[in-house]
Amino acid sequence: MNLGKPATIFVLVLIVLGSFVFFHQSNKIVGVEMGGKTFSIEVARTNSERAKGLSGHLPLLDDQGMLFVFPKPDKYGFWMKDMNFSIDIIWIDANFKIVHIENSLPPETYPKVFYPETPALYVLEVSNGEVEKLSLKVGDAVKFLKK
Repeated sequence: MNLGKPATIFVLVLIVLGSFVFFHQSNKIVGVEMGGKTFSIEVARTNSERAKGLSGHLPLLDDQGMLFVFPKPDKYGFWMKDMNFSIDIIWIDANFKIVHIENSLPPETYPKVFYPETPALYVLEVSNGEVEKLSLKVGDAVKFLKK
C-alpha cells in the first residue's frame, strides 16, 4: 500500500522522534553508586537547574543527592548560596572517577567558591558526612544507575 510521500515522511519523523524519546528516557540517570552505597538522585542538566542546585531545598536524606551534568569537562566552581544545610561535594570526571572532594561544607562558607584542581564532567552533592562514612577518596570509581 502506497501512503504517498507526505504520509511516508510523517511516519518516518514519528519513528525518529519516538526512538529519540525512548532512548532518552531509557538512559535517564536515576541513581549513583559509590563506596558500596546507592544514592537516589535529582539531576540538574540545564543552566537554570544547575544555577539553582540545592538552594532553598529541604535537607537531603543520607541516601539522596543531586547530580550536576555539564556539557563538557571543566573546573566548575560551587558555592553554598541560599543553602539551608551542610553537604559534601564530589567532582567526577568523564571516566566516572572522583577527581576532587569537599567535605562538610556549611552554608556559612558562602560566598567562597570551591573548585576542583582537575576538570570534571559531573558534580554530586550528598548529605554532610557521607564521604567520610564511605571512606571515599580521589580516584574511586562512581557508577551511574540508569532507568
